[in-house]
Amino acid sequence: METKHIAIYCVTYHSYEVLKDYVASIEAAIRNASEDLQVSLMIADNTDDNQQTISEVSEVIDIHVLPLHENTGYFGAVKKLMEKYAPTDFDYAIISNVDVLLDVDFFNQLLSYNPGTDTGWIAPQIYSQLEQRDRNPKIMQRYAKKKLMILRALFRVPILYNLYTHTVYKSKKLMTHQRGDIYAGHGSFIILTNTFFQQCGIIDYPVFLFCEEIYLGEQCLRHGLKVTYEPSIKVMDAEHASTSTFKRARYCKYNYDAISYILASYYA
Repeated sequence: METKHIAIYCVTYHSYEVLKDYVASIEAAIRNASEDLQVSLMIADNTDDNQQTISEVSEVIDIHVLPLHENTGYFGAVKKLMEKYAPTDFDYAIISNVDVLLDVDFFNQLLSYNPGTDTGWIAPQIYSQLEQRDRNPKIMQRYAKKKLMILRALFRVPILYNLYTHTVYKSKKLMTHQRGDIYAGHGSFIILTNTFFQQCGIIDYPVFLFCEEIYLGEQCLRHGLKVTYEPSIKVMDAEHASTSTFKRARYCKYNYDAISYILASYYA
């Protein structure tokens, strides 16, 4: 049986203890796999002060560490990793935060899943222990330009966004969805096919943080690739190890900048 090659590109920011649990969950899933596979884990360390040396070793994971030691943002760090370790060398390339844990059956489910040749992105079940729900699918349909403009306006005035989160957002119902095609998955754990990189190239999103899902959804849309939600492939979300520490003003500014870029690039 042909060995499958899987790359995991992850970014850590003041999350060294969380990283240990993340790596342990990958190891457990590999040991439980019924098929031959080779997993390469590329770690970008965005920690810009009080840095620690990442010395993770594993008998079953090929681990590489890129000690950036400056906060280059989520996809900024991913791009640097991909420039050094080409995703086209792998059957699947996963982009991930480190505050998630792989289900022990993760690789069995991924390798038994047969995406179509036109599939670019597989969105797994990302179960939130805090919210008691699956964070996927993130976005079912492409946002209307008007909706993005309204969101951008809310983020421009933090007090308005704060009002929104305590009224309209809280009133939204949690929904469950069947497997199938969607517009975009959640950004905390992204599974991209080799076809995605053959068609779209490596990640090139020059925004510090946020709207990564829309960027990838637009890349797939532009290149005629499907985004598929597959809940049998599971990870658990350990809840925002990095972004939860942002002050509201910074959080709003980063979102405002991200939406502005998306509007200029894909909705002009």
